[in-house]
Amino acid sequence: MKNQSMKDEQYDPIKHTACFRFYEELNDFLLKEQHKIAFLYKFTGNPSIKDTIEAIGVPHAEIDLILVDGRSVDFKYRLCSF
Repeated sequence: MKNQSMKDEQYDPIKHTACFRFYEELNDFLLKEQHKIAFLYKFTGNPSIKDTIEAIGVPHAEIDLILVDGRSVDFKYRLCSF
């Protein structure tokens, strides 16, 4: 059984992590434990920031500004790992 577990792990998609923080009324769309704090979101591949925001539960139409490492980006920005 141990060999099967190790075999399965080699096919698992690589997970990456991004840190998100939403402000003011956008917290209404989040889980209570995500309100007014920075939290980690795990992802695979390189999804768009728009799709990721929607997956977290915040409608993208409610977003006015997205900052990545202090610079403004649009919804086409893609998450990546370093």
